[in-house]
Amino acid sequence: CLDGNEQCYLTCTETTNNNPFGGCSPGWDCPWFPEEASGHCKSEPHPTQQFEIYRTSKQCCDTHFSGSSTCLQDSKDSHPPFPWPIHFPGTPEHRPNAPPEEQGREIFWYPELHNELNCFRGRNYESWMLDEGFPPYYLFTDPDKCCKLWFPANYNCPDADTAANPEEDYAAWFANPYPSVGYFYPDFSVSSCGFGQDYPSWMGSQGFEKWYLFTKGEHCCNKYFPTSNKCPYEDESQFESGYGYYWESYQENLPNGEAYPTIYNHTFYPEMHAGTCVNGTDYPAFMASDKDFIRLYLYKNDPEGCCKYWFGDFAVEGCVNSIIQSTYIDWNSPNTNVTAVNKTAEYLTMWYPIIEEHKCKKNGAMPTWMMAEGYVEWYLFNTRQQCCAAFGLC
Repeated sequence: CLDGNEQCYLTCTETTNNNPFGGCSPGWDCPWFPEEASGHCKSEPHPTQQFEIYRTSKQCCDTHFSGSSTCLQDSKDSHPPFPWPIHFPGTPEHRPNAPPEEQGREIFWYPELHNELNCFRGRNYESWMLDEGFPPYYLFTDPDKCCKLWFPANYNCPDADTAANPEEDYAAWFANPYPSVGYFYPDFSVSSCGFGQDYPSWMGSQGFEKWYLFTKGEHCCNKYFPTSNKCPYEDESQFESGYGYYWESYQENLPNGEAYPTIYNHTFYPEMHAGTCVNGTDYPAFMASDKDFIRLYLYKNDPEGCCKYWFGDFAVEGCVNSIIQSTYIDWNSPNTNVTAVNKTAEYLTMWYPIIEEHKCKKNGAMPTWMMAEGYVEWYLFNTRQQCCAAFGLC
């Protein structure tokens, strides 16, 4: 689970039954994750059992395949392009709304044997139905023959709608218009069937579609909750204005000409002597020396997380109210000379302790030895609060 530093570091004590990426498009707004076997990153709408996910392919490649010169391009080539303008005939990107393996198939009537229990017409029948010996029993040009063989007692056979595809993990990509249609699915937390694109990820992958995704609510209810008097509890009427992108509800609807709000990226780290956290990037070097230390010590935009982890639940309020405002160093700026040899000018602007006077000063008159390697991080500070807390002065 995400800890206070927005890292997957803590053991999960809470779970979510919905896929927050429902309706995303692979390679566009779906998350990226490393696939060690292929040597690059992938983007999928149902990222099951993936514990390190990223917003961009570059972030994923830089973290897991930093030595590869082809990771970025291989990652982009591993999934279909963003849907628009694939739905506009005449454009070079246009294609039928079907997976590549289905585009060359003939259209047949076929039995849907898992959820809908009816005959449907299309190309999205299961692949094994094309294997030798199966077509005469599973693929039909006449729907009556399909119904008579497989569902003779079903007076609603055939079905003119489409069935959930049990082998297609990229429904959003092939949908028209984007994003994909929603499905009814069993929501075991409320003992009823829900509707939408945010069904649990595992229901949309590895063949589980055939057992858990339905195009009709009554089929889902009859299979999983036959005694429920309120099933389904969601339906298509809640999406009459369209599905939209999964993340649209989190975005500000601002006019194009209006300035976007400032997005702050504060970093907080613990100051043990002061019993609070510091807002700044002047943290000791060891706090950023490896991934585990970063997760433990550096908190992005979350002072409460820093305070809670390092000083306990009961100290959070007092800690947050006494946050020390320190210095920010733009480590990404080309003007920041991280390996500067002469740091004297910088050290002379910092606070240092005068033990005999029981105070901290910032006058550039600290002893020379305080500016020597190995002493700076213990005796020189960017703020008076840190200096006083470290030596019990002031």
